[in-house]
Amino acid sequence: MPIKTVSRVQTLIQGVLEERAARGLGGELPETKVTLRLHAADAFWLTQLAELMDASRTRTASQLLSAAVRDAAQAAGLPTEGDAFKAQFRAFLDAEFHQDTP
Repeated sequence: MPIKTVSRVQTLIQGVLEERAARGLGGELPETKVTLRLHAADAFWLTQLAELMDASRTRTASQLLSAAVRDAAQAAGLPTEGDAFKAQFRAFLDAEFHQDTP
């Protein structure tokens, strides 16, 4: 039985919907700054991908890292949706960002 693949457009729309759901009604998602050191070959490929995606290297790296982290969390069997995820995510936001979260 063939496996149905998700198109890039479906993935993009799903990401937007997940981000909106995480924001709630009123706000921006808090962001975390991460500094990365890349090998020259990785920096080269990142530059190529940024051109392909018509985005900055920073934005491209952020999107690629986000996708990889989500895939890794799912592969590790961590909760990625539902009540368990929401409870853990809210606790993380409260601990990391020390602000009222929607």
